[in-house]
This record gives sequence, structure tokens and C-alpha cells, in this order.
Amino acid sequence: MKLSLFAASLLTAATIALPALGQSASVVDIMEQSIRTSPSVFTAEADLDRASATASRIASGPYEFEVNASGGQRRMDNPLASESRYTEWAAGVSRTIRLPGKKRIDQDLARIETDLAGSTLDQALHLERREFAMLWSEWRSADLLRETSSVQAEEALRIAELEQVAVDKGAERQIRADQLAAAAALLQLQADQDRSAAEVARAALTSRYPDIAFPARPIPLELGDSAIAGLLDASIERMPAWRNSQLVAEQARLQAQRARLEKTPDPTLGLEFTNEFGGAETSIMARVTIPIGGSTRCRSATGPRRAGFLSGDRVRAAIAERFYVLAPEGTRNGQRVGEYSCEDPKRL
Repeated sequence: MKLSLFAASLLTAATIALPALGQSASVVDIMEQSIRTSPSVFTAEADLDRASATASRIASGPYEFEVNASGGQRRMDNPLASESRYTEWAAGVSRTIRLPGKKRIDQDLARIETDLAGSTLDQALHLERREFAMLWSEWRSADLLRETSSVQAEEALRIAELEQVAVDKGAERQIRADQLAAAAALLQLQADQDRSAAEVARAALTSRYPDIAFPARPIPLELGDSAIAGLLDASIERMPAWRNSQLVAEQARLQAQRARLEKTPDPTLGLEFTNEFGGAETSIMARVTIPIGGSTRCRSATGPRRAGFLSGDRVRAAIAERFYVLAPEGTRNGQRVGEYSCEDPKRL
């Protein structure tokens, strides 16, 4: 079992140094073709489009230009006025502006969103390569056992036949020939069992990757001493799980900073044009609006909640760094699972 795990690790890590491993390109090519048909890889690739759209939304911000227009008639009961009815109208344009610090953090969050999707794809490929390597190693081991036991069974049968010839000539006893024939039968039974085990191992591989045409027998993976040494000395920073955990921790840190900045509301700038008394009075007015009230309490409560997520993600990052494991599920629909929204107080 340890040998299978070691072979699986080597085959998985071989993709990191693919240009230097020309002799194992055939096995690696089969592996790369196989893993691309995996549902987990399909899902991770599809998530790249979702991450790209989410990143664009985060980078562009939640605000848009707003245009307003109104019109009506004014009636005046003044006998000294030349007219008693006036057509009036007003039009304006406004937009809420993100503060510079918020915009910068949103751009970083958008970048991390796409990086996380890419890291998730890398990890899906890594896990699928490891699974392929395990199945391939089991098939290779079973095939070697089948070959060895078949040769042993053939040799035992030949020795039993020679012994029977000697018995027929009166040079040996029959009991000796019967013992060798029974031993040959047992070896043949073991060869049949090993053949069945090899077929089962191959079936496990083909059932996981039904769209791939595998060879009749597994191709050996041959790595030189220098290649094995380089793979074993690979740093943790190259592991997809470690990179994913670092991105999750960085995302949580930026979200905590963003939540602290959210305590300061964004101003709304507007420009309004008015025409009153049938054009006798016109005006251009600039307007600045800053929201206050209950939303401030929601903003104040967001900071500690983000800090809690940040602490948890740092712990998961430390676990991933030590044990090469991936932190639990992170986001859904662009927001961390379990978060509350100021706009929608329901739990997502």
C-alpha cells in the first residue's frame, strides 16, 4: 500500500516538471486526457465564468447613475399677475461615489475572486490526478502480479509434466508427480485470481473515465533519480491546497478591511436643473447627500463579524499549511457562507 501511495504521489507531482520528464509523457498524456473528463474538473472550469462575472460586479461597484425628471403646472390666484398658469419642469442626474479606499479594496477582492476560482480548478486537477495515479498504480500492481503468477503457473505445470514423464519411465514415484501436479493447479488458480484482480482494477479506471480508450496493459512510469529528488523536494508553496488557503485568508482580511470602511457611508453627488414660472426662473443646483440613521448600526456590526471570519480563515490556512488539506467551503454567490447582508437580514 505504501508503494502505491508513493507511486501515486510521484505520478501526481510529475505534471509539475512535465518538460523534464519526456520518458513518462505517455502516461502523463493519458492522465491529462482522463482528468479533463471528470465532473469535478468540469464544475471547476464552469466556475471560472461565475468568478469572472462576480469579479466584474465587485470591481464596478454597486452604484449607477440615476436620472430623475418631473413636470407640472403651477396655478396662481393673483389678479395682478399677467398669467395664472405656468408650465414647470425639473431634471437631474446623481450618482453615489465609492470612497477611494473602498474602491481599491474592491479591486483587490475582484482579483482574488478570479484567483480563487483558478486555485479551485488547480486543486480539482490535483485531486483528480492523485485519484488517477492511485487507480493506475493499482492496475499496474495487479497486472504485474498477474504476469508473475502466470509465469509461475506455467513453470510449475512444465515441471509436473516432466515429473510425470519420469514416472512413466519408472525413474520416479507417482506420488511425487501428483504433488507437483497439485501445486501447479494451485498456482494456476492463483494466476486466475490475479487475472481477475487486474481486470477489476482496469474496470475501476475505465468506469471513472468512460470516454478514454486505455491500453490493454498499463504503461510503466519511469522516473530518474534526479527527477524523484526534485519532486520530493518540492516546496509547500506549490501545493494547490496551500495556495487556496492563502487566498481565502487574504480574501477574509480584505473583507474585514472593507467592512471597517463601510462604517463611513458613501456620498451621493447630484446636479439638478429647474425651470419655474414658464421659464421666468431657472436654476442649476449641486447636491451632496450622505445617508445617516439605522444603516449605520448595520455597518458598525459588520466589522466584528468580518473579524470573526478572518480569524477562522487564518486557522484553516494554518491547518492547510501544516497538513496539506483544503479549508472548508468558502463562498456562495460572491458572499461567504453564513454571512448576513445589510440589505437582506435573512441568512444566506
